[in-house]
Amino acid sequence: MSINKLTLAGLTALFLSSAATAQYHKYDDWNENYTVQALLGAVKYDDLKFTTSDGTENVEIDMSTIPQLGGAWGTIPQGDKFQYGLEASFLLGFKFDKINYAYFGENGAYVSISTSMWMIDFAGGGYANFWLTDSMRIYGAGGPLMIFSNYRSERDYEDDTPNTTSTESVFGIGVYARTGIEFRVHQRGYLGLGARWNWANADFSEVGGNTKLSGIAAFVTYTAGL
Repeated sequence: MSINKLTLAGLTALFLSSAATAQYHKYDDWNENYTVQALLGAVKYDDLKFTTSDGTENVEIDMSTIPQLGGAWGTIPQGDKFQYGLEASFLLGFKFDKINYAYFGENGAYVSISTSMWMIDFAGGGYANFWLTDSMRIYGAGGPLMIFSNYRSERDYEDDTPNTTSTESVFGIGVYARTGIEFRVHQRGYLGLGARWNWANADFSEVGGNTKLSGIAAFVTYTAGL
């Protein structure tokens, strides 16, 4: 085989190898159709409190801090060092509490107030990644969200006063924005920390609460390509 043919074959092999390598991002190894992210943390709402009365005294119930867990789904990132795509997320929050206090009614007794709150959050929008190194990224995302929440309060008296229950379910529309940093822990997995802000017009005024939700959440995150 002549030197010209060997040179041509070598250049062809080099071109094909470069073209195959270019199909993969330099900064990650995800070559699938989407990514998933697990989130575990808590949200701190601004003044998510409920005021209830037994006719003699007002009692304030603070539900501002709520544990949350959930997940996010994202399209495969487009781009190289700076990447972008679309995402959708789901979060479930829940909290149970109990308060005991003295009731100065007709006979005088203790009252036990048991409360529960759960919240479902659906959100979606665009996201962007920026790779600081080959194994560390920062990201941001934002878009609209929907919240459905239920609050329930049960008041139990020790004397003959009838027990009472109040409950309220609300639906709200709002927006969210989140950011975070993640580090590669294996070929297709990243572990990190994230923060998320959200606002929604959720009206709890029927049970002594506010008409809007606004808060910041902190999460431990794990992201993988599937």
